[in-house]
Amino acid sequence: MNAYSRRRARVFAAVLILWGAALLGRLVQVQLAQGDKYRARADRQQQRRIKLAPPRGSILDREGRELAVSMECSSVFAIPEEVSNPRAAARRLASLLDVPESVLFARLTQPKGFVWLARKIDASKASRVKAWKLAGVHLVTETKRFYPKGPLAAAVLGYVGTDDKGLAGLEHLYDEAVRGRPGEIVAWTDARRSTYGEAEAANGAPPREGATLVLSIDSGIQFAAERELAAALDSTGARSGSVVVLDPSTGDILAMASAPGFDPNRFGLFPPESRRNHAIADAHEPGSTFKIVTGAVALEDAVVRTDEIIETGDGTIRVGDTTISEHEHKRFGPLTLAGVFEHSSNVGIIRVGLRLGARRLYQGAAALGVGRPTGVDLPGESQGIFRPLSRWSGLSPASIAMGQEVAMTALQIARVAGAVANGGLLVTPRLVTKIEHPGGSAQEMEASPPARVFSKETARKLSEILVGVVERGTGTLAAVPGFAVAGKTGTAQKAGPGGYQPGRYVISFVGFAPAERPRVVCAVLIEEPRCKRYYASEVAAPVFSRVVSQALAILRVAPDGERLPPPVVASAPPQRYPAGVVPVSLRPLDAAEREQTAASDHPKADMNLAPGSPKFEIRNSKFEISVTPNARGLSAREALALFARAAVTPRLVGSGFVVTQNPRAGSRLSPGQTHVLTLAESVSAALPASRRAEEIPPALAAP
Repeated sequence: MNAYSRRRARVFAAVLILWGAALLGRLVQVQLAQGDKYRARADRQQQRRIKLAPPRGSILDREGRELAVSMECSSVFAIPEEVSNPRAAARRLASLLDVPESVLFARLTQPKGFVWLARKIDASKASRVKAWKLAGVHLVTETKRFYPKGPLAAAVLGYVGTDDKGLAGLEHLYDEAVRGRPGEIVAWTDARRSTYGEAEAANGAPPREGATLVLSIDSGIQFAAERELAAALDSTGARSGSVVVLDPSTGDILAMASAPGFDPNRFGLFPPESRRNHAIADAHEPGSTFKIVTGAVALEDAVVRTDEIIETGDGTIRVGDTTISEHEHKRFGPLTLAGVFEHSSNVGIIRVGLRLGARRLYQGAAALGVGRPTGVDLPGESQGIFRPLSRWSGLSPASIAMGQEVAMTALQIARVAGAVANGGLLVTPRLVTKIEHPGGSAQEMEASPPARVFSKETARKLSEILVGVVERGTGTLAAVPGFAVAGKTGTAQKAGPGGYQPGRYVISFVGFAPAERPRVVCAVLIEEPRCKRYYASEVAAPVFSRVVSQALAILRVAPDGERLPPPVVASAPPQRYPAGVVPVSLRPLDAAEREQTAASDHPKADMNLAPGSPKFEIRNSKFEISVTPNARGLSAREALALFARAAVTPRLVGSGFVVTQNPRAGSRLSPGQTHVLTLAESVSAALPASRRAEEIPPALAAP
C-alpha cells in the first residue's frame, strides 16, 4: 500500500471514529438526557388509558344491615379505528344494549381513539358481547350501585348516576367520602393501533374503595313507617305524606319515610315528585300541633298556670276587626290549659297567645327552631316559613298561636316534640353516626350538643297535658296498648291564591312514648287526603299508633305497668258552675272558695258533666262522689284514679280502655258494692264519636 492509500485509510478511520463518537453521543443524549421524554411518548403511542370509577363504600343501618352496596358489572367500549364494519357492529349491538343503532353507529365512526358504547350492563349481556368477538369492541369491569332493599329509605339514601356520582340524599352529601379514589386501566396497542389482549390493570392504578356510612336508621322501623304511610295514602287518596321517628335524647333518626316513593335502582323511571324527600323539603302550616310551641312558651314565661280557667265563651273571639270561631262553631266554655289542648280549642290558645304578646311568642318559637333548618345531614332541607317580627300584623299573634301564618316540615315538628320529651333540650337530628374508612379506621360522628330551650318543669307539665290529649282528647286513636302516650293532633287548611282552599287539608299528629321515659318521637304528616275522613284524629293518629307500637317492639321497650298516674290537670267541662265551684280534677278549693261554697244557695248542686266525668254533689264545703262515675272510654289507670275519688276500688277485666261497667254509670253508690270494669284494646270501640272529633282551624271570618 502506497503512502496515498495509507493516508486515505487514516482519514476514513478518523471519519468513522468521529461518526461513531457522534452517534454514541446522540445515543447517550437520547437514552439518558432525554430518555424520560421519549419513553413517555412511546407509552402514549402504545397505551390507551381508561379511567375507572372506584367502588363506592357501603351504606349500613344501625344494625349493620346493607342499604346500599357496590357490585361488579361490565361496561362495553370500542376503539373506532379498529372496527372493520361499524354499520354491522352497530346493528348487532343495538338490540342487546338497548341503544339506538344510529347512536351506536355515530360512536363507532368517531375519530377519537376510545368511546363508551354501554355502561354497567348485566352479566348475561356481557357474556354475549364477549362471545361475539367483534373487532374493536371490548369489555371492562366496573362497579354498579345496588340497593338491596329496593325502595326502602330511598328518599334518605338518594341515588347514583352512571358516572358514579351521588345525585341526591346521603349519596350526594357524602359523595366525597363514599366515592373513593378513581383507578386507571391500561390497554396496549401495536404499531397499527390495534389493541392486543384484554385491558389490564398491572401498569395502571387500581381504584380505591370509598368509606362506609353507618346510619341511625333502623330498617325494621323504617319498613313499618313506610308500610303504614303507604296504607294511609292508599286509603285516603292523599297527595303525599311523611313519617319521622327519632330518638329524643340523641336526635338519631330511626326512620324517615316519604311517599310517594321510588326505587333507587331504577330512579330514572320515576318522576321528580316521587324522588322528593317530603319529610324535609315540604313545609306546611302545622295547625294545632303548633299549640305545643305556644303552650311551651306560655308555661315557661309563666303567663298561664295549669290550674287556672281560660274562658272560651261562646266559641268566638274578636281580634281587631276579625272574628275567629271554633271549628263547626263549637262551644267549650271554661277550660284549663289541658282542656284547651284536649279539645284543641282555637279560642283558648289564642287567649294564651295574646297574653304572651308578639315579641315573646316570636322569641320563644324561634328558640324552638321554627323558621330555620334543623341541621340534619341531608341536602335540600327547607327552613320553613316564619316571618320576622317586623312583618307581623296585629292579627299575627292570634293566628300564629294556633298554627297559621307559619310553615314547618315534619322533621321540624318532630324536633319540637322531642324537646318536650327529653326535658326541654333541643337536639340536632342526624343520620350518619359513623364513617368507616378502608383499612379499618373509623370516625365516630359526635352528636351536636343540645340547647336548653325551656325548663324540665315546663316539659313535665306540657308532657302531662299531651298525655291527656291521647287519653281523653282528640288524639285517642294514637294510643298504644300498654304504654302512656303523649301527643297532639293538627288539621290545617291549605292556603292558596285568594285565601284558604276549600277541601284541601294537611293533617298531622306528633307525639312520643312512653310518656314518662320517652324512647321515640314520631311525627306523621299527610297532605291533601281526598276522602270524607280528613281529620287528623281519624287518619294521622292511627298511623302514629301503628308505627310507634312496632318501633317500641323493635327497640324492646317493655310496656308500662298499671299504676295510678300523678294528679292530672284535666279539662273543665263546657258549662258554667255555681260561683266559686270548680271540679276537683282541676284544682282544690282555697279557703275563700270553701267559705263561699258553704254559703251558696246551692248546697247540692248537681252538675251535668261531659262524657267520662263523674257527677258531683257539694257536701260539707268539698266535693264528694255520690253516684257511680262514668269510666267508659278511659284507660285503666284513669278509671282507677276516678273511682279512687269515690273510695271505691273496681275490679278490672281485660286491658286497654273501659268499654262497659257494672253497675252502670249514674247509679247510686252503695257501701261494699262490687264494680266491674271491662276493658278492650280497641280505642274506637270505647269512645263516642264526639270525643274523637278534631277541629279544623277555620279561615278567618270577617265581622
